[in-house]
Amino acid sequence: MSNLARQSIKIPSNISVKLDGNRLLLSGPLNKAIINLHIFIFIDKNKITISDKLLPTSLGNKKLDGKALQGSTFALIRQHILGIATGFRKQLNLVGVGYRASIKLKESNQILNLKLGYSHKIDLPIPADIKIICLKPTVISVYGQDKQNVYQMAATIKSYKSPEPYKGKGILYQDEKILRKEGKRS
Repeated sequence: MSNLARQSIKIPSNISVKLDGNRLLLSGPLNKAIINLHIFIFIDKNKITISDKLLPTSLGNKKLDGKALQGSTFALIRQHILGIATGFRKQLNLVGVGYRASIKLKESNQILNLKLGYSHKIDLPIPADIKIICLKPTVISVYGQDKQNVYQMAATIKSYKSPEPYKGKGILYQDEKILRKEGKRS
């Protein structure tokens, strides 16, 4: 049994939790979420406890181990509760001369426009479940309910110009430190 799964997940007062068969229904101030379960969970007044016993519906053709699923289910439920209550945010900084970001509307879809020193601009469509805000022309904030989608979108933006170690130019996460290399000596 994992150490995390021995603990219980506290349910904030602004989130309602309901168990419907093998699905966990969560609703909060930002959105709703549905989690498909493979193991038993128990809901008390303000906490969720996770068991390592498999549900009878999850025993199909797969060989699943309840103890292996216990920690994963714990993390999944906790992340959904955090996402519904407050959401997730990842901030990116554009470092370099002439590097700019802006948001444009194109046929009722939002597009992130990036100028990164290439001969062309990069237009990146923004998914419906993610909000991107350009706080400054060189600061991008990615916000959403699902942690995986937010971090994947931030990684996609960063992949267009990853930071280089000599001058430190590129797209960096807010808290990222670049290990700078020394250039040529003459």
